[in-house]
Amino acid sequence: MFASTSGPRLDGEPNGDCCVSSIAEYMGPVARRLLNAWSALPKRDLVPDRQSFDPMAIAGILPVVSLVERAGEEQWRFRLAGTELDRRWGRPLTGADYFTVVSAEAAAVVRREFAGIVEQPCGSWSIRCIEYESGRRVGMEALRLPLRARDGRLGLILSCSGDLSGRSAGLTERPRMIVRVTRQRFIDVGAGLPSDNALGATAQAGG
Repeated sequence: MFASTSGPRLDGEPNGDCCVSSIAEYMGPVARRLLNAWSALPKRDLVPDRQSFDPMAIAGILPVVSLVERAGEEQWRFRLAGTELDRRWGRPLTGADYFTVVSAEAAAVVRREFAGIVEQPCGSWSIRCIEYESGRRVGMEALRLPLRARDGRLGLILSCSGDLSGRSAGLTERPRMIVRVTRQRFIDVGAGLPSDNALGATAQAGG
């Protein structure tokens, strides 16, 4: 188990090896709680089955948790989304194309990130820049971890986004879009890591 901190560290960089224990210190309490729950699940070839994950084990953070499903080579959709995520974005997200809330710039990074998670497999920790309707921009933490679908394939990603502070404060301002990913590191869960992080790989591909 990893002890909680008051929030994600937005300074410095996680250690180069990016194993679970080294990157955990950079996480806020919501991400760390999800990581603890995922780490405790029984694994099959390093990755838990979806059936072994009990949402009630993380009931306190469930409003900001989602399950993202691969629907095609570069297509991803929300299979399930927490109530706070629906409230933030002002609409139900379950069943929606994930990239309806992502800018074209950020989408290239996120597609690379998602593919790495299920193909390696590995986890991913990131800070995303969210633009609100007012034009205000805020860095928001995300943690993503792989799950096996019922048929055994790796095509599901368990994710948490930000924290519950806006919910408890009753904030009504809505985000407009994820405009870019400012930091991203893959997390080694035992199968090694992709050759580069999603940001670096995208930058190289773009020249």
